[in-house]
Amino acid sequence: MTQEQETSAAGKEMIIECNEGLDVSMVTDFKVLLKQAAGQDLPIVLDATSMERIDGAGLQLFAAFFMEAQESGLSISWRSPPEALLHAAEITGLKGVLNL
Repeated sequence: MTQEQETSAAGKEMIIECNEGLDVSMVTDFKVLLKQAAGQDLPIVLDATSMERIDGAGLQLFAAFFMEAQESGLSISWRSPPEALLHAAEITGLKGVLNL
């Protein structure tokens, strides 16, 4: 998991690169990273290009993050969401919450 600031055509955005997996063992560290990114008050792009797996704890973290972002007006988008994430969001009913 890394966080970097990039300039896009629309200005600056915060890019968060997801590891190959997000499970219960990584949720606490990733939550800290997400909170830091949200504090930058820039649009956030979750780059899930490398993600191959996610468990329930990872889905819950993303769902909570997206709901908090919506309440505060923070923009979040996905870059290359993998099939594993799309499938998990679909079967749990979180596809809409996660903007997938």
